[in-house]
Amino acid sequence: MQTTIHSSDFALTDALETFIKEQAGQSMTKCSDRVESLIVRLKKINGPLQDKECTVEVKLARQPPIVVSKRSTDAYASIRSAMSRASRTTLRRVKRRRAKRAEVSE
Repeated sequence: MQTTIHSSDFALTDALETFIKEQAGQSMTKCSDRVESLIVRLKKINGPLQDKECTVEVKLARQPPIVVSKRSTDAYASIRSAMSRASRTTLRRVKRRRAKRAEVSE
């Protein structure tokens, strides 16, 4: 699984990059063999709360990508939430595909 991190409007620190890689590794362990690539985009949203938005894009083989976005005033919270949601969605899609393959082979 290839992980790519993009940041716009604020600096990507080493601690933040390490946190993203750890979250990606932990959240995608059950389906890492199915995931071709993982793209994480961080962006600062202008407004009164100065929210940080994390967008996670999971690319699976021969399937449309899964894209999840979460906003929070804390960058770490938005990353954690987006990774968790992307992991659940990816697992659901992989299980659904396995079930369809089992039906076809019977």
